[in-house]
Amino acid sequence: MTLAGPRAPGPKFGQSVVPNLNVRHLCPNCRTDPPNIVEEYSKGDLVCGDCGTILGDRIVDTRSEWRTFAGDENGDDPSRVGDAGNPLLGSNHLDTVISHKDGRSGIARDLNRAVQRANNLSNGINGKTNTAILSAVFSRIGEKCDAMQLPRGVRERAQHVYKIADEQKAIKGKNENALIAACIIYACRDAGAHRTFQEVCKALKISKKELGQVFSVIKNAVQASDTFQRSKTGTGHGFSDGSNNAQESTDALLGRFTNYLDLGNAVFNASKHIAAEATAKSTIDGRSPVSIAAGVLYFTCVLLSKNASAKDIAGMGGVSESTTKLICKMVATKLDEVIRPEWKTEYAAGYAQLAQLGRVNDSARNSRSGTPSNGKSGKTSTPAPAPNTNGNGNGNGEVKSSSTLSQEDAKVDGDSKANGNGKT
Repeated sequence: MTLAGPRAPGPKFGQSVVPNLNVRHLCPNCRTDPPNIVEEYSKGDLVCGDCGTILGDRIVDTRSEWRTFAGDENGDDPSRVGDAGNPLLGSNHLDTVISHKDGRSGIARDLNRAVQRANNLSNGINGKTNTAILSAVFSRIGEKCDAMQLPRGVRERAQHVYKIADEQKAIKGKNENALIAACIIYACRDAGAHRTFQEVCKALKISKKELGQVFSVIKNAVQASDTFQRSKTGTGHGFSDGSNNAQESTDALLGRFTNYLDLGNAVFNASKHIAAEATAKSTIDGRSPVSIAAGVLYFTCVLLSKNASAKDIAGMGGVSESTTKLICKMVATKLDEVIRPEWKTEYAAGYAQLAQLGRVNDSARNSRSGTPSNGKSGKTSTPAPAPNTNGNGNGNGEVKSSSTLSQEDAKVDGDSKANGNGKT
């Protein structure tokens, strides 16, 4: 029921208007509730389906002009608008496509061959990929980035990296999947959306060795192009050097692993602090970021008594279970230095378990270091026999005293003088 009085003030300029769901459109003639209103797209009218009253006219149709059927032209949408222009393709990114529907006369086949020869000729002259092939590669990069749930900025950076490598003539003879994977890795590092080599290799179905080789080529090509651009115009392309920051990569991987395993923000914050302290103490310095992230996350789960096994964490990170446990033991040796003081009492059970693990690791290390090796054979050396206090040296391993040695030296010296010229 509506009360009489002044109307409530409306929203300010720029604010969204909240729709009133109590307002319904009814036909003024039949007043059927719920209304049966039909929109006639051919005439642009709103018509009551019960009595035929025209409720509105000149309705604008926002749909595409043409309808798409399942068997028409490979399912392409024949709407009047296309994709947005890509600045990496230049102003001549439009291409001519010849239809194959020629009534089986063979004209379309000959025309397609002529277009293919012209494209091959242009590639041989310029040494670069033509616009059609480059556009197809950009589409594949976009598909792989969408499959890996990467943001739009990474996709655009990866396309730009591929364009630079093509201009530097660094893609000739390389596997296309490896090139796309290398461009995605470089773009991820530049944008801060870190992905491991294992993840990209799994998405593109290539080997890690091949990706590493192609990534080195792409990295050198981008750096060479950036140096040339700086010397020419004073400003580069804006890309980083492609190196991997271990601390940033570890933090990013920790965030992703804790999110995938549903461990919560408390585990992420604690593992981030422990990883920074352990790296600063040189406990795990030199390890790969993915190994550090997996080992530190397992260490944090043990400390906070979370139900996450080393096998689950290792499978998520793509590392072995033994490596995860090894890094956890290495961090446990510096337990009091990598955790906060209040965690000792707050997580007493986990702290006691990690302290025991650190002591076991220290004892094992000391036992290995306290047994010296004898050359290459690995045999333990026997200690020298104790000197004989009687001073009677013989060939049975007894050592003569210093006074006995000095008397024998003096006797030998006197005998040599008596013989003359030192002859014996």
